[in-house]
Amino acid sequence: MDRFHQKAWALLGLGVLGSTGCAHQARLAERQGVEAEKCELVHRLLREPVPSQVVREVVAAGRDEPAPVVVYVRRPEEAMLERFFSGDAPSCGDATFKVVQENVLDAVVVYLQEVQGGYAYDARRASHDELSLEGKPQGLLKRRGPEWVAIPGPT
Repeated sequence: MDRFHQKAWALLGLGVLGSTGCAHQARLAERQGVEAEKCELVHRLLREPVPSQVVREVVAAGRDEPAPVVVYVRRPEEAMLERFFSGDAPSCGDATFKVVQENVLDAVVVYLQEVQGGYAYDARRASHDELSLEGKPQGLLKRRGPEWVAIPGPT
């Protein structure tokens, strides 16, 4: 191979490696966007009466603020609970709560169940050994444009 072809192959190889890096960055940015949307949902949900009361109960029991919150998606048809956030340390919270992935002894556990256009939810104070596939929805949040809104009525 002459010098021209060597340089051409080298540049082509660098281009392929560079585009792979760009693809990884795009997937990372997409995943971060999805996680941010999930965090918006959790923020909105924890402003609802029952979940906000559960957060206050955990804090009143002597836990330091912010109260730990664990979020699961119920999949009863598969008899499964799935973590709502991916990764080990989601960055979702404020002065009153912080989403955690690890099992803690006393936390706010939020269960979500997918419904058309949103999620039915219930929240309770529980430990890692009290997780449940059972539960009665306490409310419903649906996406209306860029925001999550509470939907009144039976769920």
